[in-house]
Amino acid sequence: MKFTIFKKSKKFHWTVEKIIYTIIFSSLALGYISEKVFDSEQNYVSKTCMAIALIGFFAGLVTKFIGFSQFEKLQGILDGYLVFKVDSIEIENREYNLNEIKRIVISNDDYSGKLVGTSRGHLGPALSNGTGNHIILFLNSRESKKVNFEMINSNDFQKVRNELINYHVNSKIDFWSLAHILGEKSTTEIAELTSEIEKFSTIANSRL
Repeated sequence: MKFTIFKKSKKFHWTVEKIIYTIIFSSLALGYISEKVFDSEQNYVSKTCMAIALIGFFAGLVTKFIGFSQFEKLQGILDGYLVFKVDSIEIENREYNLNEIKRIVISNDDYSGKLVGTSRGHLGPALSNGTGNHIILFLNSRESKKVNFEMINSNDFQKVRNELINYHVNSKIDFWSLAHILGEKSTTEIAELTSEIEKFSTIANSRL
């Protein structure tokens, strides 16, 4: 199983949300300043600014409603692959054997279509593009390697379950991190995972 690596752009990107908030707050600020400078009864600048801010507010409401069915835009590119193997992890064609790795940290809570933009002030697309995941390899050489990657489905890591269990058996991932990565939450799921690890360890030791 392989995951596409996401490389985030460092450039500033304008979004509908940023544009709307810039219009609203700039108009309010300009209107407030004009109130202090000009006669309030003849202050057409202030009235115009308030009208623009109000239009921006309603535009924001419309954008938020439309956003519930839209995906976040990629702020970068998808390039290269992250591949999980039983005895190694491959990142952009560079293979890291388990004996090179001291510890593995994985964050895989994001996936394509996940509802993320539900907060009151959020005006952009509400569906995630699935690129908010990362893996960090802490190497024995004291170096580290971190990459972000894309997940299409929430249960994609079940496809590398055996590989992850082997990483745990080799002391690269602790038990509770493994359970979180695999989405095991209930008492029954935790017990089944524990049993699965014990069987895996027994088989691995029998091959030595």
